[in-house]
Amino acid sequence: MRNDITLIINTCDKFSDLWDAHVALLERNWCDRGMRTLLLSDVPTNRRFERVEVMCAGEGAEITQRLRYALSRVETPYVFMTLDDYFLTTPIDNARISKVIDEAVLRGIDYLRLFKRPKPSEPYDGAEGLWHVDLSVNYAVNLYPGIWRKSFLERTLTGSMNAWEFEVSLTKAARHAGARCACTYGEEFPILDVIRKGKVLHNAARVLRPLGMCPEARGLCPYSHELKIAVRTWIKESLPRPVVAAAKSVARRCGVKFYSEGI
Repeated sequence: MRNDITLIINTCDKFSDLWDAHVALLERNWCDRGMRTLLLSDVPTNRRFERVEVMCAGEGAEITQRLRYALSRVETPYVFMTLDDYFLTTPIDNARISKVIDEAVLRGIDYLRLFKRPKPSEPYDGAEGLWHVDLSVNYAVNLYPGIWRKSFLERTLTGSMNAWEFEVSLTKAARHAGARCACTYGEEFPILDVIRKGKVLHNAARVLRPLGMCPEARGLCPYSHELKIAVRTWIKESLPRPVVAAAKSVARRCGVKFYSEGI
């Protein structure tokens, strides 16, 4: 059992229908993780899992309040954060994950994102497989799976913010704190993204149905919305930043709301 990191799965009562599948796939694909594991929710519940501790911060608690509650009860200097709708469907190499955690601890990294978006900038100070995070880009620090220094994460938990507001605030908080931020391409912790706007993504349904783990009651995300997500991602990753900024400016004048400022 590692004594330097705790795994936190962020969730809430509205997504409690995902818990059984999430935990079952976690145990199937990363049973040797060797770290305290918390399923962090809001509304008190009697739900229990054998090796995952359900922690409830209280009805109405937003994600920042839930995390403050949890971190006050976490003794490790680092936390590994993920979300309830990121499922593990392939086995995780525990030695590879441990190596990444060791690098974060050794180099005093405040935030290590295990995902390729936004694109990395340049290699991180000679560390194999690590890249600098460009903090001039919105969502550079985000809620994709990542390793966080507990003290830095605590500094980001100002006020009461929902998940979208919190994610928007993170990159600015990292700049303000002078945080050391790195990322990998996510090959150490590949995830299946399951939910968007409360609906099941079609690719997730194709993977989960044969396993009997698809949350069918939620219905499928419309293809039109999935196409919109794909186009938006392509624009952000492929077009020059001034062009993206101009497009967002036009969209705002048409009444489109963005949580993030700038690009």
